[in-house]
Amino acid sequence: MELNTRAVHAGREDLTDLGLHAVPIDLSTTYPARDSREEAARLDRAAAGVELGDNPIYGRVGNPTVARFERALADLEGAESAVAFATGMAALSACLLAVAAQGKRHIVAVRPLYGTSDHVIGSGLLGTEVTWSTVDSVKRDIRDDTGLVIVESPANPTLSEVDIRAIDVDVPVLVDNTFATPVLQRPIELGADIVLHSATKYLGGHGDVLGGVVACDEEFAGRLRTIRMATGGILHPLAGYLLLRGLSTLPIRIAHASRTAAELAHRLATIPAWPGSTGRGT
Repeated sequence: MELNTRAVHAGREDLTDLGLHAVPIDLSTTYPARDSREEAARLDRAAAGVELGDNPIYGRVGNPTVARFERALADLEGAESAVAFATGMAALSACLLAVAAQGKRHIVAVRPLYGTSDHVIGSGLLGTEVTWSTVDSVKRDIRDDTGLVIVESPANPTLSEVDIRAIDVDVPVLVDNTFATPVLQRPIELGADIVLHSATKYLGGHGDVLGGVVACDEEFAGRLRTIRMATGGILHPLAGYLLLRGLSTLPIRIAHASRTAAELAHRLATIPAWPGSTGRGT
């Protein structure tokens, strides 16, 4: 299916069999445990990052509504898995902790980045060290203890872009794809390994939900789930519902916003007093 169609159906494939049209919101914090030994074993698997699927165990570990949003976003980004968090910064923090826990505390990052991302990476608050680089020098700045290369394209709010394909390294490359969304850009297709979104922006699209999500392979997703379970940064079920609903209209909203931006740029370019204007037009 084309992306426009997948945006409507992803994460909802079972609704017809359930006799439902709208996605159910599961607000439970706890779930029945009929076998204490099996429940303990499932907790151990969850702590190791194993996806529990449709058998929730505790609200901090996972939630069926949130899981639907994760499956949908992974589908749209062309990733094996996705892990959702309470905010975009919680998602980025989990990525930093995931590599630091493996002894890879060095980060190579390309500016500009979203301001709070820049602060968290540059401050060393989570025990990481950063080398600020450029796309051309990333490979030279890689060290044995480098855990991630981080870029944002287009960046928030400068809209600066980088050539993701040009970052050809043996270290996982994380791309913040918040502003482009999978409608305009799918970083994994361009060679990236990890895609991060502040879902608060375009994925939600209506200014009424906070969230973050990371699309990646299942191995890294498992590490993120382990951190999320321990730190408690999971996305709220209502936010998961709103974000999944937001994905349904994402392609339409992004297409319209792009057309509006192009028209605005064209009109500004025709104003004689505007810097760089051609002075032509009506």
